[in-house]
Amino acid sequence: MAVMKGPRPTPPGNMAASFLDMCPVMSFRLRRFMSSLVLILLSSLAVCSAFLSEFQRQQDSTSNSSPVLQASHRLLANICPKMDAENSSECSKKVVEVSQIRCALALLDANFFNDTKVLEIAKAAKEFNIPIVRANRKLVASANGGLHNPSPLVFNPEWSKEQSQGKAGRFNHPLTLGIQRPKNEEDIAFMSVLELGELIKTKQITSEELTRIFLKRLKRYNPVLEAVITYTEDLAYKQAQEADKLLSKGVYLGPLHGIPYGLKDIISVPHYNTTWGSTTFKNQMLNMEAWVYKRLKSAGAVLVAKLVTGSLAYDDIWFGGRTKNPWNIEEFSTGSSAGPAACTAAGMVPFAIGSETAGSITFPAARCGVTALRPTFGTVGRTGVMSISESLDKLGPFCRYAADCAVILDAIRGKDPDDQSSRDIPFGDPFSVDITKLTVGYLEDADKEVVHVLESKGVKMVPFKLNYTVNSVQGILNFTMDVDMLAHFDEWQRSGKDDEYETQDQWPLELRRARVVSAVDYVQKSISRNAFKAGEQGLIVAHLVRGTGHKELGES
Repeated sequence: MAVMKGPRPTPPGNMAASFLDMCPVMSFRLRRFMSSLVLILLSSLAVCSAFLSEFQRQQDSTSNSSPVLQASHRLLANICPKMDAENSSECSKKVVEVSQIRCALALLDANFFNDTKVLEIAKAAKEFNIPIVRANRKLVASANGGLHNPSPLVFNPEWSKEQSQGKAGRFNHPLTLGIQRPKNEEDIAFMSVLELGELIKTKQITSEELTRIFLKRLKRYNPVLEAVITYTEDLAYKQAQEADKLLSKGVYLGPLHGIPYGLKDIISVPHYNTTWGSTTFKNQMLNMEAWVYKRLKSAGAVLVAKLVTGSLAYDDIWFGGRTKNPWNIEEFSTGSSAGPAACTAAGMVPFAIGSETAGSITFPAARCGVTALRPTFGTVGRTGVMSISESLDKLGPFCRYAADCAVILDAIRGKDPDDQSSRDIPFGDPFSVDITKLTVGYLEDADKEVVHVLESKGVKMVPFKLNYTVNSVQGILNFTMDVDMLAHFDEWQRSGKDDEYETQDQWPLELRRARVVSAVDYVQKSISRNAFKAGEQGLIVAHLVRGTGHKELGES
């Protein structure tokens, strides 16, 4: 059996007595103060292991004194060099204040100041920082969601220093001449957007009839899939009738004229609840019209439903349940654009608009086996959309056909005057691209069957490796999302409404962690992010995965 050698440590219960034994000439009043001070320090240090560890590292390994006593001596010497009975109370307050501030600094990885500087920090924070912070919070953070006071920070995703100039002309979508209306509604429901558009254009079906078909399917399958939050039935029939009336006058707005669709329920539509999928906001009605909704309305599309978003755009759990994968209802759709993915896959809508900050378009699309397009950042304006992070949020279409994605992106893209990060990004005609002139980069874990198919079509496939680790990028991504999200939901957290959140190990935990990220660290994160932006020039870097609905795709 090993035997511990060296001086016996002082039991915690005897620390106060040992301290007094070291100071026999103290007055009774001062001795009583010192005893109280030691007990205060014991309580403070017990809840701050980082602070205690710092003192333990600095102590003399041969000393017979306890770490707490050494900490007490040093604090007293630094803060109260001429302590007597008259200033003992003030000294006690300063010692406790320094220990508490050091605990906070340790959480910020900034516990390197001496005691005098720590007190200076406390004084400046109280007199300067806190009044400004509270005034700013009252000015811009009284409402949640980032809708009314978007961040002025603008992220530019361009790889090169030269900005894209000019607008690209609208392309001509593929012709669908000769399309005939199927005999049953099931076949109609699974036609492409372009095919449905041809049926409307040739007056084989009306928009109102098409709207009825999809509303019926939404109501039929939603009890199983839990993918719809709000039916916009009155609005849908009104818009459908307007589309039919225009067509009767010879006015055709394009391939989306009279086509039903759904919106992820973080996108604001007047006169209907915008719940953000959250218990806290399930009765929220925003008197604003999202820019993407305006674009679709001007293209003649018909909104039939607001579809499930995971609570506050996180995963597939919302206040009404958890959205399922139509291909396998024993599993879930994953990702916060759960409703758009599931409804599109099940033929409940011809297309839907979802959003992505970190995987919420790509993951549910892969799980539910649909074609989706996560556009380049800044392609689609986000005014009227709940914000997680202004430098990461993107809107994009869910469809069953790639051609439909291109047509819908063409309708919703463009400069949003109220979204500082949106731009008129040139969008060449995707249907006239010579794919044999494309070079596509792929990672070693890409689906090799997809790689072989592209190679067989004449695409030049180039394997490459990242010049950074996935973990390093994920860390920057999490930093960005969490801090930005907290800035938009500060009131929600301060009021304790995060206790109502559907899954406590998601946003509530992450936003509490974000509370101790310093401004310095956030700026350094942004600088690091720019360093990762440089990609392989001339490559289309593809995330190659098939949408199968299989469990091995994993949860997002």
